Amino acid sequence: MNLIDAYIHEVTKRIRKDKREDTSLKLKSTIEDMLPEDYSESDMKEVLKKLGNPVEVAASYQNTPRFLISPKVFDTYIRTIKLVVPWAILITVIVQMIESIVLYNGEGALLTAIIKTISLTIAHIISVIIYVLFWITVTFIIIERSGGNNIRIPILKEHPEWTPDDLTKVKIIPKEKIISRNENIFSLLGIVIFTFVYFNANHLLGIYTSHNKGDLKFVMPIFNQDVLLSFAPIVLFWIALSVALTLWKMKTGQWTMLIAVANTLLQCIGVIVFIFIVIHPDFIHRPAIPYIAAITETTSAKIFVAIDRILFISIAITIIANAFDIYSGFKKAKIRKEL
Repeated sequence: MNLIDAYIHEVTKRIRKDKREDTSLKLKSTIEDMLPEDYSESDMKEVLKKLGNPVEVAASYQNTPRFLISPKVFDTYIRTIKLVVPWAILITVIVQMIESIVLYNGEGALLTAIIKTISLTIAHIISVIIYVLFWITVTFIIIERSGGNNIRIPILKEHPEWTPDDLTKVKIIPKEKIISRNENIFSLLGIVIFTFVYFNANHLLGIYTSHNKGDLKFVMPIFNQDVLLSFAPIVLFWIALSVALTLWKMKTGQWTMLIAVANTLLQCIGVIVFIFIVIHPDFIHRPAIPYIAAITETTSAKIFVAIDRILFISIAITIIANAFDIYSGFKKAKIRKEL
């Protein structure tokens, strides 16, 4: 990838998708017109330096020349948001978790307390994000309108002035090959939720009844916790590998063949462990069978048959889903980088 292609990529990725192709052609034509016939790399750098920072050039190609946050400080504005918002969310979650633990008195079902905590946490996160974005935006508008175009945030590392040499560090990765930050965050969140549910299944996954104006009361577990815990060592090993793979994805930022192979091994281990747990003869908590039969007005034998079918379908869905994930991983890993 030459400097011109890298420069055009840095400009067009900052404008609307429907304008990228036309802008790319116009910008390439402009650059070629500014270059001599037998140009060298130094000529390219000189022309690109004259054109200026890709952030500002991208802004000039927009239809709306007026900005709430101008291109000169927009990069600092975005970096500030990326720094502050995650910390604000993390602090909100921690505060809500501590508050829920302190206020929980042991009365009522644990699932009810968890649902309430999640609902309140989501509501508070939305409020915090809105407030943070509002005040950061207002602050930048006031400072910039007051003549402070060179806004500096002490906790942010200052970026040096842009030069064409920065284009040598640009890596154009196909969109389909990228592993987004949100994907990694949701993966870690899923691992945390799975770990919590696995070790607390006898308090969460079971039969509930309603009482006291709709509050849930936990009657009995559906799954045998002793059976689940008998697989704890290998499950913990799988959890550790899952965290390691997610962190690897986060660091790499894109699918590679090594990551695809590691993902395949992890998925296979997970499926095998899941099947062994599910087919264990004491996996289902036995006292729950007659209780369910009494509620549904049927026989315990029919409940056993229904549960066997549900478990078989669960195994089939797990195999298919993991096979698709493995296939998707290799497909993304094989996508060649743009030149």
